Amino acid sequence: MKLVQLVPSVDLGGAEAVAEMLDALASSHGHASSIDLPFARSLPPPRSLPTHRWLRWSLRPRVAELFHAHLAWPDRLGAALLAARGRPLVVTFHLLPREGASWPRDRVTGLDARTMIRLAAVRAHTVWIALSHHDAARLGELGLRARVIRNAPPPPRAATQPFEWPDGVVALASVGRLDPQKGFDRMLRALAHPSLSERPWHWVIAGEGPARADLTALRDSLGLRDRVSLPGLRPPMDVFTGARWVLAPSRSEGMPLVPLEAMEAGVPVLASDIGAHRELFSEASGSLLPEDDSRWPEALGGLFDEGAREASRAAQRAALGDDPREGYWRQTLLCYDAART
Repeated sequence: MKLVQLVPSVDLGGAEAVAEMLDALASSHGHASSIDLPFARSLPPPRSLPTHRWLRWSLRPRVAELFHAHLAWPDRLGAALLAARGRPLVVTFHLLPREGASWPRDRVTGLDARTMIRLAAVRAHTVWIALSHHDAARLGELGLRARVIRNAPPPPRAATQPFEWPDGVVALASVGRLDPQKGFDRMLRALAHPSLSERPWHWVIAGEGPARADLTALRDSLGLRDRVSLPGLRPPMDVFTGARWVLAPSRSEGMPLVPLEAMEAGVPVLASDIGAHRELFSEASGSLLPEDDSRWPEALGGLFDEGAREASRAAQRAALGDDPREGYWRQTLLCYDAART
């Protein structure tokens, strides 16, 4: 099968990592697979593109039996539909707006993204994928029937320059875009609670993004300059190495890769109580923080309990399964076959 992974993105994040993983999996199973981005991978991501650039990319000639579009945000659906031009298509929605938040306008048509979804729901030879039952239900409200396939962690990569943790601390790690969606501000406030001020911990947040200045200012105002590091972009294993816990305080997610990568690396995760995390950790009790973040400081006291850490690590690793990438490939291949029939 000749397959193109369409990635209508302006950045390199989770959707792009999943496309790379699927490209490698398809190739390893004998398929002719390629990745198609609207910018050269050898150059820095453009962060934004004008409408004419989206159109130019969408109209580029392509030869394939099937397209798999990875939408980091639902405003790229028009670009994916135009690129496929009636040919078999699989579409994965990697992230939807938070409930109650406004939806974006499509980058190509200018229509509300929800209108685009309603219009596209009747397209033939198309399979729609949501990353969680929660997201599938939201898409269902727009008339779109989506299959649910949970992400698998990308293949692990060795640490290139492991973070040098201070001596004698419980090492806490997070990886992600510095954006309000990721909830790092909530965790900063929780860790600044007096009940944790004398406990030996250090938190590293690896990533970049528009909230860097705000997070830095908040960290410093809370008196945590020496206890919270913001080293910029780092491979996950650079901060997982030596970490005792990974913190995932997001306000919303599709199905985040960082907790999956941590689980595979054997580092237990403590995550916010949102739909995606509830599904991810449904078989690993004790992995979620309280829904009310004012109660987080009390819950964070468990970070210093070695027995609780080991129990979480074992439960989460068992929940991940023995070969998550191969299972993910089999489920995705069923979608490819369905789109082609």
